[in-house]
Amino acid sequence: MSRKTKVALPAVVSAAAGVLVLAIAVTASSSTAPTAPVSLGTVDYLGSLRSPADVKGRPSGFKRFLKKVLGLEDDHRRMILPHGIAVDASGRVLVADTKGRVVHLFDSAGHQYKQLHPPASDPFLSPIAIALDSQGRIYVTDSGRSRIFVFRPDGKFLRTLGGLGKDESIFKRCTGLAIDRQRDVLYVVDTVSMRVVVLDADGKVLERFGKPGKGPAEFNYPTHITVAADGTLWIVDSLNFRVQHLDASGKFLSAFGQLGEHSGEFDKPKGIVVDSQGRILVVEGRNDRVQAYDPDGQMIFAFGNTGSAPGEFFLPTGIALDKEGKIYVADGQNGRVEIFRPRAGGEGGR
Repeated sequence: MSRKTKVALPAVVSAAAGVLVLAIAVTASSSTAPTAPVSLGTVDYLGSLRSPADVKGRPSGFKRFLKKVLGLEDDHRRMILPHGIAVDASGRVLVADTKGRVVHLFDSAGHQYKQLHPPASDPFLSPIAIALDSQGRIYVTDSGRSRIFVFRPDGKFLRTLGGLGKDESIFKRCTGLAIDRQRDVLYVVDTVSMRVVVLDADGKVLERFGKPGKGPAEFNYPTHITVAADGTLWIVDSLNFRVQHLDASGKFLSAFGQLGEHSGEFDKPKGIVVDSQGRILVVEGRNDRVQAYDPDGQMIFAFGNTGSAPGEFFLPTGIALDKEGKIYVADGQNGRVEIFRPRAGGEGGR
């Protein structure tokens, strides 16, 4: 062994020891998800999704440190600004990341994660909402591109709907999306046009309804929509600070809501969904909460407040349910999807 090698060896050993010490420190300081549900009163907090590690499992602190040193971290696959959410029949969670310009697919049961992208020649610009048809095909509205991107259940890109040419579309700005899976009919909110456009699964326009205004079946920048089990529509009429209930053809049935920051009022209403008991859950973005109403517009319960701790929100957006009734909320500025379960026996689970 040369004299030069003898001198270098202690330095190598010392560096390795330093790496090990730092890795141990990383392990000790890393945060972990709750091992049991956390009660928030009307709901239990179950956990959150941010990155592939949440379904694939976190590597050891040593491996994470080495990845960081070598520049191999998965941070580029973390959610940036989640918006729309859908949960398929297998429990896979799909999230439209508006700022990340991607759809994240989290498969907890299969411990898999993937990203959905259209072709590079026709990319996402601002993906907003996600819905699934009866065959499990995935539909994503893009408000910036003013069209709908369609993917197979395995994530392979199929086609776009709504385009009339490279830079033209039947929509001015498509946002909210819901699909009646009994008929595979798409209801697309065209926010700037103040109306809802009805399409078949091939993109053929079947109907349009709505116009600007404050009256019944009139809108002031509508954003989100959901289809109830009976085929009727619940639409977030954002700047009229209300939710409208219409039949499948756009006929007005009822409405509830008003501007305010108190319980039962709206300031920046966003995502909406109807659960198996007919309760309407609405995300209140400005006030960082979810409010649940009966079909008559009476508030039943609410959960959430401003912050970044478990069960808190910072400008939440989308909402979805799985077949077990768990609630998934896109916590926009916190870059995550939080998961809740209504409590049995309480207002949230009755």
